[in-house]
Amino acid sequence: MTKRMELAVAALQEAIDEEMERKAKLGYKAVIADENGNPVVVAAKTLVRKRCHEKTASNN
Repeated sequence: MTKRMELAVAALQEAIDEEMERKAKLGYKAVIADENGNPVVVAAKTLVRKRCHEKTASNN
């Protein structure tokens, strides 16, 4: 991936993270795919926690 593409992906991920944090504070739900590709409804708070753990793991 080029440096420009990496910057674009990082900017988009940051925007998504911020929006998910807002949704989690409001108690919203999100639809994601499970291992088999089937839709599953989860709390947005769950996704925020998962992303936070991913960020800290990648920084270490």
